Amino acid sequence: MALFARNRIVLILLCGCLAFYALLGFVIAPYVVQTYVIPALSERLRHPVLLGDVRINPFTFSVTLKGFEIQEPDRTPMVGFQELFVDFEGTSLVSSAYTFDEIRLTLPFGLMHLRTDGTLNLLGLAPPASEQPPQPVAPEAKTQKTPLPPVEIRLLSIQRGVIEYRDDTKQQPITIDVVPIEITLRNFGTRRGGENAYAFSAEFGEGEVLAWEGTLHLDPLESDGHVSLSHVDLTTFWPSLRDRFRFDILSGTFLVDGRYHFDTHQAPVNLQINDAKIELADFRLAAAGSRDPVITLPSVGVHGIRLDLPQRVLGIGGVVLSGADVRAWLAEDGVVNFKPLFAPVPAPEKASGPTEPPAPAAAGPPWTVDVQAVEVDKSQVEFEDRTLATPAQVTIENLQVTAKDLHVPFRGSIPVTAGFTLNQQGTFDSRGTLQLDPLQASLSLKLAHIGLRPFQPYLDRTMQVDITDGEVELDGEVTYRSRPESEPMLRYVGQVGVNKLHVAERVSGKEFLGWTAFGLQKVELDLSPTKVKIGEIALRDPAVRLVTGKDGSLNLSKLMRKTEPQAAESTPPPAARESPGKKTAPTPVDIDVVRLSKLSATFIDESIDPVVATGITDLSGTIKGLSSKQVAKAQVVLAGEVDEVAPIKIQGQINPLSEDAYTHLTFLFQGVDLTAVSPYAGKYVGYPITKGKLSLDLMYQVSKKQLVGENKVLVDQLTFGEKTDSPDATSLPVRLAVGLLKDRRGLIDIDLPVRGDLNEPDFRYGRVVLNALVNLITKVATSPFSALGGLVGGGGEDLQFIEFAAGIEEVGEAEQRKIDSIANALQERPALRVDVIGTADPARDRDALAMQKISADVQRRFTQGGTKNLQAVLSPSREFELLSDLYAEKLGKQPMKKEELPGGKSVERVLTADELRQQLVPAMGVEESELRLLAQGRAKAIRERLIEQGGLPEDRVFLVEVELAQSEGKPIRAHLNLTGN
Repeated sequence: MALFARNRIVLILLCGCLAFYALLGFVIAPYVVQTYVIPALSERLRHPVLLGDVRINPFTFSVTLKGFEIQEPDRTPMVGFQELFVDFEGTSLVSSAYTFDEIRLTLPFGLMHLRTDGTLNLLGLAPPASEQPPQPVAPEAKTQKTPLPPVEIRLLSIQRGVIEYRDDTKQQPITIDVVPIEITLRNFGTRRGGENAYAFSAEFGEGEVLAWEGTLHLDPLESDGHVSLSHVDLTTFWPSLRDRFRFDILSGTFLVDGRYHFDTHQAPVNLQINDAKIELADFRLAAAGSRDPVITLPSVGVHGIRLDLPQRVLGIGGVVLSGADVRAWLAEDGVVNFKPLFAPVPAPEKASGPTEPPAPAAAGPPWTVDVQAVEVDKSQVEFEDRTLATPAQVTIENLQVTAKDLHVPFRGSIPVTAGFTLNQQGTFDSRGTLQLDPLQASLSLKLAHIGLRPFQPYLDRTMQVDITDGEVELDGEVTYRSRPESEPMLRYVGQVGVNKLHVAERVSGKEFLGWTAFGLQKVELDLSPTKVKIGEIALRDPAVRLVTGKDGSLNLSKLMRKTEPQAAESTPPPAARESPGKKTAPTPVDIDVVRLSKLSATFIDESIDPVVATGITDLSGTIKGLSSKQVAKAQVVLAGEVDEVAPIKIQGQINPLSEDAYTHLTFLFQGVDLTAVSPYAGKYVGYPITKGKLSLDLMYQVSKKQLVGENKVLVDQLTFGEKTDSPDATSLPVRLAVGLLKDRRGLIDIDLPVRGDLNEPDFRYGRVVLNALVNLITKVATSPFSALGGLVGGGGEDLQFIEFAAGIEEVGEAEQRKIDSIANALQERPALRVDVIGTADPARDRDALAMQKISADVQRRFTQGGTKNLQAVLSPSREFELLSDLYAEKLGKQPMKKEELPGGKSVERVLTADELRQQLVPAMGVEESELRLLAQGRAKAIRERLIEQGGLPEDRVFLVEVELAQSEGKPIRAHLNLTGN
């Protein structure tokens, strides 16, 4: 008891201190916090601050705060929590570290409000800059790092945290909630070398989770852990970023997952990322304001990501894109839709003021990037060219692309493969290697069944045709070098083909061109320098339809669209101004064989009534050895039929690819039926063809731009019908020309040589041949006896005339031989008839007939004079007497003539017998009818000779009305005219 009494005061003091301590902790401290601290904090922050309850346990060194809020001036909660529990270990007051058994924050919340004026509400909690006194900094503090105080927390947890983000600067306010936030940190300490395990998780929405766990070292700062951000909906954050872009993200979720190591042992920091991945799913992107996506990515994954920040090394195991759908178009202004879509939005203008230049980037080794594989699978691209009048649409489906071993900086070759389906029909496949620096490619290309129809709108720009069918085939190897040295820049080796082609005219809708297959085999094409080598060109079943319309225009002339003429440039471009003496070497071209199979060409002329239709069929053969070499000569062998009946053959040599084209070809047409072109004859000749066949043996040779042609034309049994009334018919006597050319067997055999100079600017093969043929027919028709003379070997023009002596109607021996020659020639030309025109000279024949009358009258007088002997000869003296009697009788005067003698004397003398005859001629009275009878007699004599001695039928010789014409000093000649049956 004595001991108790002695220590009673001490006990009382201890109990009093304990009671005061308890009173201070349980009552006074909470009261002070509620009454003084909270109002002071509210005044300091310029915002209302509320605290629901404060509990302090001074014996367990724990503090519990409940219902804490910092409010906006309008009493809207801004920052706070439901409960904060801090359990401090009292023994740490005497230990080397501040130790907390537990710090627990329950239902913390925060409101981040971006007001309409662009200010953040949380910035209002900071005191104005004018109220912040400058803090002096000790010189040694600038260089010495203040160590962290030793703190240990056995359990730090944040439970059911909430962050709300509101953005009122947008036209439509944006709200984002991050809830719940869970953080757990165990055995956390600030001592060097301490290892602190932590776990963090947060949800942005249903299933959108941010998880972060690992260890943390604070001195120096170092952390190892695992971060996972999964199933995050992009539309959650997109509204706050939308005004910075020209596109909208309609949907999409992404996932980020990986392990990391972070420390500050190195400057600036050491960051290592391993086994990371980024995945994007159900991503849809559209133009701003549109709900139609232009990019749809069902699944994109980047796996096996490795990052070494100090070494600047990034490694990616693989990039996988599956099921993508891209919709692109070329707008009317020629810009692809993605260019404006991803163009940067101009930043809002800021108040002008001094700006600090950006800090220079830290020097270091260049970044290296290694990507093991890139894969694109089951993707689709839809492209539309809207620059065309009718937009062209191209669809790529089932796109498969792989690339391996990509390195930055670029090095080595990248194995690549690609394949897709084009327009639901064609297929594309490519494999090979790609090198990026310098750019090189070695790829196999295979295109099959690439339809031409979808590309019709591009053809519409220049042509008025419709491709109704057609496929492109390609199979080969292509090599490209951006820095060609000894090798060409581009080389293609393989084959190319266009099959099942059918092209129709836009206006009529009828097909004018087509073939079953057109293929180039064993192609070797080089560019820069250019060189072409082709093993075989095969064209199978080609068909062409050429139509001359009712207006006379050819259908081919209407295939091209008319373009507006462009103004001529005053100065030609540099490429067009070449030195006259400089010649460009021809591109080396070698084609082993061109194989033509069953070509058909149809020629229709609708300008003729009835319509003419003819053609060539089954033209097949080869052209071997085509080359641009000057010495090369390609062998041509082709054969076919005209109108499926008449054979045609083409043989010879050509060299069209050389600088000086060479041609030596023969064309053989046998038995072409001419009735097929009868309407032409009716229109232009004036007579339709009712029968006949044509055979041609044509030879054309072109060397050094000079044409030499030898044409043998054989027409069998050419027969014309009744004359037409065509206004286009020629005025030439065509029947006569045909009759002259056709022999007794009904054959017309013509040799028609042609010559021409290909250097002439208006030279045309067809024009040269046509001119030669027209000239021949004109010559034959206008000078028929020249042609007839060729049959007898004499002068043709002399056969046209039969000469007669004055007053005589009998044919002389020389003229008889001429008539016999004419008869022989006409025997060879049974289609000809001859018209005989008797002729008399009104002067010379009149005088001759008068002389004959004088002689007859003298003979009559002699006979009537009593001469009994009929064989008696009229003597000159007796003849003079009879002439004198006739003279006196006709003229009524004596046959005397007065003459002047020298010296002025005159004397009369008796006229001589010749003088008597000359003066009697005018008095004999020869009538015109007598001249006509003379002309008729001469014509009859010629006809009788042609019929009786020449053997011509009477129906081929006709007498025509006689002519009385002065011979003008020339022989008196009867005329012969030839006419055709």
